[in-house]
Amino acid sequence: MKLLLNNMDELLSKTGYCIKKEYENQILNSIYNYCLLFYCKETEVIALTREPLEVILYNKYYWLTQYMKKYSEINGYDAGIEQQKFKLIEELDQRLENVDWDLLQKIDDMMEK
Repeated sequence: MKLLLNNMDELLSKTGYCIKKEYENQILNSIYNYCLLFYCKETEVIALTREPLEVILYNKYYWLTQYMKKYSEINGYDAGIEQQKFKLIEELDQRLENVDWDLLQKIDDMMEK
């Protein structure tokens, strides 16, 4: 599975995504926008990267997990973000034929390091 980690700012720009200034912390704000990119511009990301839906959805999970981790480091636990992660897992289960549960676990494990 391919994670889209490089050139995220370029991808934001090419999709026409309007960057939001939600947080003072620049790293958290960037991760927040990368996460939203996959929610708001899914079709455009697929068209630009030529990656299948499966790859885009796992990247959505990756960036949401990154956002959760960074947000918690700075602001503490947020049940709303945790709930969003559960909703995304439900979305993956509905939209993919076979969810790669091992991959989701690996992404979660990466975030704990």
